[in-house]
Amino acid sequence: MRHHNATLKSMMPHLTRRAFAVLAALVVTALLSAPVAPASAQTTTIKVWLHDHPPRVAIDKAIVAEFEKANPDIKVQYDVIPVGEYGQKLLTAFASGSGPDVFMNSILLVSQYQSAKILAPVDFAGLGYADEKALTSQYLTGFDGIRFGGKLYGLPIEVSNWVCYANNAIWKEAGLDPDKDFPKTWEALPAVMEKLTKRDANGVPTRRGFDFLWPNRNMFWFVLSSMFHQQGKDMVDAQTGKMAFDTPAAARAVQYMVDYANKYRLGGPQYGDARSDFLGGRLGTECSFGLFGIPQMKTANLQYTIKPAPRFADAASDNGFDAYAFYMMVNARSTPVNQKAAWKYARMYLDRSVELFEKAGLFVPRPEVLASPGYKSDPNIGLIVDELKKAKFAPSIPGYDQVLDILLKGRDQMVQGGQPAASVLPAINDEMNTALARARTRAGG
Repeated sequence: MRHHNATLKSMMPHLTRRAFAVLAALVVTALLSAPVAPASAQTTTIKVWLHDHPPRVAIDKAIVAEFEKANPDIKVQYDVIPVGEYGQKLLTAFASGSGPDVFMNSILLVSQYQSAKILAPVDFAGLGYADEKALTSQYLTGFDGIRFGGKLYGLPIEVSNWVCYANNAIWKEAGLDPDKDFPKTWEALPAVMEKLTKRDANGVPTRRGFDFLWPNRNMFWFVLSSMFHQQGKDMVDAQTGKMAFDTPAAARAVQYMVDYANKYRLGGPQYGDARSDFLGGRLGTECSFGLFGIPQMKTANLQYTIKPAPRFADAASDNGFDAYAFYMMVNARSTPVNQKAAWKYARMYLDRSVELFEKAGLFVPRPEVLASPGYKSDPNIGLIVDELKKAKFAPSIPGYDQVLDILLKGRDQMVQGGQPAASVLPAINDEMNTALARARTRAGG
């Protein structure tokens, strides 16, 4: 009996080890044969920053929803930023090494972005195109301003220009008809606008006939360049690459704007935003709207007339305001995964070009826009596009913001400080050229 019990005890460890081995084999077999749940797809989130343009925001949101539905592995963090804050918010974000994956801005700033190595080259495969030709064949124009070193760095989301909008009611109240009385020249403009202006007992305008868009910092650059071009000159000399504010063309253009504020007392930087005042019925004429102004006029329930921009009486070139473009761009500092998702988003966005045009007034130069009912139905559009065909592009330079800061400092010295243009312009021209040369050196060009 003792022997039997001893035998049982001596066998138990072996039975236990064998049982565990069998159990382990069964567990492994079960695990290997059980169906394996697929790993959950990793979600990519792209940040999209666009500036505020009220007729476009609803379209933006609809595109985000459609894009996320078509691409469940990609989420879009969409932020709309006030126009006046947009440029600075971008620069601050880029300076910190961050910023959005997708953004847009004007032709005036793309050279600055490129020199700072912020722009990712266009990913044709990410857009769903075979190559550059396959992409550009979908557009009539617009890529020249976003090409550097033979490569494209963005997509034109708007190509446009400014024209003048007249508030028919204010003109009629003054006994004027914009179709007959609108001034064709800058020289004739002040006298007509005086008739539209109301003043208080001290002669201060309580309603302006017309004013430049002073709060918009790019306006001064844009309008002056247009006036240079009308004189057959370039604001940035084509031969030397230097600023040309020490020339007669500069003196004439700048002095005109200074006189409009100080000599004629018809406007100036101290007044409200011209666009907002026009839409609110407080300004007789506004000349910084393009095609994008038409839906805003309808929303504001304004009766309006569109006219070409004035020219100098002895203009060497029959152009109104300069053309400009806004580009959708991708951040070169974003991860490769985010860049690819960003270009995919950009493709869907630009494929909505007809809707962007008909509902938001953004002219994307694609054949389907020209064939759209909205393009064909409004006779004003033909006038604006005819002006666009005559327009030259405003110059884009490295260090644009620094150069513009100097130019605006000079503007304030003349408009608000009363200093003569003859003394201010040569000094700021030297200062601007120094800043421009420094920016080009940093960019390696």
